[in-house]
Amino acid sequence: MKKVGFMSLVLGSVMCWLGCSPAKQMPEGELVSIEYSTNTCRAENQYEGSVQRDSAGRFVVHSMKKNYGPLYEKVIGASQMKRFREIIEEEKMYRYKESYQPRLHVLDGWGWHFCARFSDGSKILSGGSNARPDGNGLARIRSYMEELVSDGVLVEAADSIDND
Repeated sequence: MKKVGFMSLVLGSVMCWLGCSPAKQMPEGELVSIEYSTNTCRAENQYEGSVQRDSAGRFVVHSMKKNYGPLYEKVIGASQMKRFREIIEEEKMYRYKESYQPRLHVLDGWGWHFCARFSDGSKILSGGSNARPDGNGLARIRSYMEELVSDGVLVEAADSIDND
């Protein structure tokens, strides 16, 4: 048993020395809000979507249905919030780095921002410029937001045309 303890101590010291940290874990709390947006060189967001609690305590999703489109809103329930949480867990989005950047210097291009907050006070905050994490998490979050507002109410008209 002493050998195992010594080896754990050595391994932990080496990991600390190399700057490694334990794998990030999925937050324990319930998902209470989520935001995702993408942008390009244009002044307005290419896409934006979010779910927040309103003053009555209901979850309200605000999302575009297409790039540079207007915002729609819809009240959703706890089951839809659980689905967002499942996507985050299935895609291991809790392992996202805080920032994604390309290896080469890029002066033009695109960017994105993602934030998920949980009832235990933890959050996942990530973003990038001309680089993104592996997997389909961001696309699945966006797709689900768009699906939820498919029969939503228009809240903000867009002045620009669709430039997918």
